[in-house]
Amino acid sequence: MDLGIDVSVDKFTSWMLPHPANPPSFDYSGDRLHKFFGTIPDEKMWKPDPNTHDHENDPIIMVMKRGHASGLTIGRLNTIRSFTRYYFKGEPGTMSKEVAVLPRNSESGPFSKPGDSGSGVVDGKGRLAGLLMAGAGVTDILDRTYITSVNFIYARMLMHGLRANFFPSSTA
Repeated sequence: MDLGIDVSVDKFTSWMLPHPANPPSFDYSGDRLHKFFGTIPDEKMWKPDPNTHDHENDPIIMVMKRGHASGLTIGRLNTIRSFTRYYFKGEPGTMSKEVAVLPRNSESGPFSKPGDSGSGVVDGKGRLAGLLMAGAGVTDILDRTYITSVNFIYARMLMHGLRANFFPSSTA
């Protein structure tokens, strides 16, 4: 993910580590490219490490995405879940637990805007959390973005005989 040049290294790093007691989980790459590898297990998304806190001292996972409409933004994975039922012709419905992403803080603005759907959301370690699906909220402070867990997406693909490589490497 291209981290761009709009935000200084120090500022971006401080946004990814919003509480001084947090263990380091983000290194700003010299080439400004944040590498993806692995996924965040659903259990970790639903119950974040109690040693990592946001500015309100709540356990969180800081995440980022680069969306078509809003560019690079940082947010907080939250334990809020939205249950969505997916139906396919001739099959029983399957429940998906959408994961909420909150704005980085009350002054940062929304994590996403219309047009960002499908963006990959990753944590500071480069683990893929999911794909951005929707947003809601009447004000920027109350904004919620919902992602579908990449683990759910991968499992559904396997059920239908599809294999995906979320982390291809170039052979140069």
